Amino acid sequence: MAHVRLVSDERDGLVFEFRVLSTWAERLRGLLGTREDAGPVMLTRCGSVHTYGMRYPIDVALVGELGEVLCVRRALAPREVLGHARACLALERPSGEGPWPEEGEHLWVAAVSADGVGV
Repeated sequence: MAHVRLVSDERDGLVFEFRVLSTWAERLRGLLGTREDAGPVMLTRCGSVHTYGMRYPIDVALVGELGEVLCVRRALAPREVLGHARACLALERPSGEGPWPEEGEHLWVAAVSADGVGV
């Protein structure tokens, strides 16, 4: 399972770590079937997300091809859809406190690992 570490241009020292979901089946499932303590995920090649079947709200950030955060929704409730025409990946986590990408921010890949070791 791949993992990625993203850093922000605008908030020095802020680091986000995600498990990468890249296959069609992984992206379709996303956080579905997980508990509220699930780790954050990155859905590649993804311009929209849905929360049908979710049991808890999630935080979502939709990111463009140059790393620009296009749309952010905190606490997206179950049975909703969020999308952006220019988004190429989605970041998701169970809704919660703590740092999360902000609209207009630019994110860059700092590290990638095939198994999560070293990220």
